[in-house]
Amino acid sequence: MLGLRDVHAYYGDSHVLKGISFEIPAGRTATLLGRNGAGKTTTLRAIMGLVRAREGTIVHNDAFITNFRPHRIAARGVGYVPEERAVFPSLTVMENLTLPVRKNRRGLWDLERIFSHFPVLKARSRHMGTQLSGGEQQMLAIARVLAMDINVLLLDEPTEGLAPLLVREIASIIAEIKKERIAILLVEQNTHFAVEVADTHHVVYEGRVVYEGDSESFRKDEEVKRRYLGV
Repeated sequence: MLGLRDVHAYYGDSHVLKGISFEIPAGRTATLLGRNGAGKTTTLRAIMGLVRAREGTIVHNDAFITNFRPHRIAARGVGYVPEERAVFPSLTVMENLTLPVRKNRRGLWDLERIFSHFPVLKARSRHMGTQLSGGEQQMLAIARVLAMDINVLLLDEPTEGLAPLLVREIASIIAEIKKERIAILLVEQNTHFAVEVADTHHVVYEGRVVYEGDSESFRKDEEVKRRYLGV
């Protein structure tokens, strides 16, 4: 579904990604773990065409999408929830949910289903984006992407700053999304949450993937966690 092969990217003269490679099949959830500045968010931005890949290739559904414009990548079904959530503050919750022009043609995540999984959004459907709490904005950002016909979901720090109850709700949503064979790439600092929801884990250090393994292997590898995550 999604693959990166030896991807390099820069911010100015700063070499941030130094050969990132991994693959995520349909219906699987993978994480990018690592300390701040390791290149995790830059990887998501490179996939979305927001950062130019100077070398390497990015493949989606067996087609090369390296350095496509972001709207072309979104049109292929890649949904992105950035760390800052990017909720439209001057629009209501309902307007945020109905704004995307790429509608979910399969009808899997219509408003009825979204509101059943995100009841707080139904209760606040007429509230403006500026009137929502951080957790509510995160729920809205995820729900808005689900309202589109996506086959890949990129999530950047979805649990940051959230109460444990909301973290559990996001874990439940991820489990629902996986059932529809949507590939999920999750950037996350909460390793306990990552192990709970993901199938495979990629530890990023100085712009490279230095470890890849399933949850059982990662859970047992204390040396990797100590050396690269400070856990």
